Amino acid sequence: IKHYSWLCINPKEADDPGFAREVMDLIPKFLDCPTVLGIGEIGLNKNTRNELGIFEAHVQLAVDRNLPILIHTPHLEDKLKGTKLILDSLASFSKLERGKVIIDHVEEHTISHVLDAGYWAGMTLYPESKCSPNRAIDMLEIYGTDRLWMNSACDWGHSDPLSVPKCALEMKRRKHTSEQIEEIIYQNPRRFLSQSPKFDA
Repeated sequence: IKHYSWLCINPKEADDPGFAREVMDLIPKFLDCPTVLGIGEIGLNKNTRNELGIFEAHVQLAVDRNLPILIHTPHLEDKLKGTKLILDSLASFSKLERGKVIIDHVEEHTISHVLDAGYWAGMTLYPESKCSPNRAIDMLEIYGTDRLWMNSACDWGHSDPLSVPKCALEMKRRKHTSEQIEEIIYQNPRRFLSQSPKFDA
């Protein structure tokens, strides 16, 4: 298995501006490594001014180097507010290629904002929080597969790294075709990630 990475300071640490700037100073020297695809997972956690400043510094770095960007949106009750803050901020970068940006952890109340603005939308599948496989499929059936992908997690909360293949099985049960399943499970991630010349799949 060939492993790839993204580089940034996580939004949870971005509210300490001194520490965050120290980390930001280290990132550029690693961006030319052969398996670093872009800048991410940047974004907002508590929607603070400090977080937004570090977020914008990351975006500028990605724009300057023509790199893809992976963006984290806040959890639960702050998600819509944070998503709108992120979209407003991104709109100020005139040289940003929206097709090279994926905004992750979308849910039913944020997905249209992201897609309508021209960005990719990521659905992070969890058994309980964020987005379950069935909820993700519901969104696919409403919005289609263009600029959408699914991913799973294995982190500090209750998670299931096998959520994506389980979702594929549920799509099959719900009468989606093999072509539709391959599009969302494989082709879309490949299409987005291939915007980095370092990605090979």
